[in-house]
Amino acid sequence: MRVPAVAAIVAIAVAASAFAVAAGSSSSRERRYFSARHGVGIEAPPGWTISQHTGYPTVLVALVHPGGSRISLAVDRATVKDANALFEQSKPGLLAQGLTVERVAPGPHDGVQVEAKAARRNQALRQLYIVRKIDGGRDERQAVVVTLATPVADLAAANGPFEWVLAHLSFEAPIRPEARTDSKPDGGR
Repeated sequence: MRVPAVAAIVAIAVAASAFAVAAGSSSSRERRYFSARHGVGIEAPPGWTISQHTGYPTVLVALVHPGGSRISLAVDRATVKDANALFEQSKPGLLAQGLTVERVAPGPHDGVQVEAKAARRNQALRQLYIVRKIDGGRDERQAVVVTLATPVADLAAANGPFEWVLAHLSFEAPIRPEARTDSKPDGGR
């Protein structure tokens, strides 16, 4: 009588463990975003949610924290050769918004990392500018900008999630709708 009870407890523990693993992996999938068209992916840190309703055509996704911090992913064609030139091109816009650039340094993914503050709005900004070459025949480049906007008081708490997002960026070759793969029918494959 004791053996079936122990077996039942073990079976329940294994089932509960399998359920917990499955639940954990589905929540991870819910925190991932990938644009095949642009070949860029991002994953939200735990506690952050993904919003694809950004209001801007080049901002693909925003990661939102309940405390008010936001991390956005913007992608567009680049007319400049590298990340430093992309930042220099964007700098007048930052200054026009009342931001003071405090630091510019090399960043991950061969990018340029920028720290800025808007004192009158009590807002801190961290950005990673990336320019990557896109295979496509011409000399095409893609600009990728990841931006953290947060209240100054929350900057220390938001830095870890921002670094986590940068470590989980993924890049692949973009799939272009105008590109033709094969003019022959594929037989449903």
